Amino acid sequence: MAELGIDVNKASHNEMRAYVCGQCHNEYYFKKKEDGRVHMPFANGLGPEEEWKYYHDGHDPKFDADWVHPDSGAAMLKVQHPDFECWTDSVHALNGVTCVDCHMPYMRKDGQKYTSHWMTHPLKHYDTGCAKCHDESYETMLHRVQTINDNTFKILRIAGQTTARAHKVIRAAHFAGATDEQLAEARQLVREAQWYWDWVSAESSMGFHNPDKMMKSLGLSIDAAHRAIESATAAVKGGQLAIEPMPTEPFTDTKFDDAIKPGMTPPAQAPAQ
Repeated sequence: MAELGIDVNKASHNEMRAYVCGQCHNEYYFKKKEDGRVHMPFANGLGPEEEWKYYHDGHDPKFDADWVHPDSGAAMLKVQHPDFECWTDSVHALNGVTCVDCHMPYMRKDGQKYTSHWMTHPLKHYDTGCAKCHDESYETMLHRVQTINDNTFKILRIAGQTTARAHKVIRAAHFAGATDEQLAEARQLVREAQWYWDWVSAESSMGFHNPDKMMKSLGLSIDAAHRAIESATAAVKGGQLAIEPMPTEPFTDTKFDDAIKPGMTPPAQAPAQ
């Protein structure tokens, strides 16, 4: 946060209720040749584009990639879990609602007020979490959450499949005779595409923490993946490539067996710890 000009030692009590979670629930990497210390790429800002720029511009000249993709040969970045960054400009954050308000709401027992340490999905303690601000019914709120989750998952899958195809096209172009120099642009683009896909995939809320921010990231991913495919195809004379087929697993959504389902009775409160 210091790179953003923020002194956490001067933070308000409410700000600390987010910063305490943001210590771990964020994107980070391990600095090389400096005892492997954890570092957050916050110098440019707290969004997927700003963090991409941090890596792309070589802000840390000693760090270039986490791994190399075996199909495309592209030097890749592995996003961690940017929950904090996702939340920072969300509708909840702009209204002063922090991680703790939803996931660890205030409770009372025997006349004492305390913060719940049952850190879980807010809909599992709807009355003490969501209903402190929202007057919608549990069913209405559940539908809203699941709609955001399902829509995000569907676009996430499209972005993932398009990025995976880009890796395969680059691989095919390589075996068709394209040189590393000719494929440099495509590899850079697929690295970018997977970054924006992973920023959503690795984040914990399946879009709910900040739907607009997450949909924009997925759009950037799909765009970069298509440009990677075009670049790799153009690197081969005639553009005729032998591309491996994509997986054909059936499409699923986010309503797994253990998910919160419509019609479930909302718990009145979290169990006392």
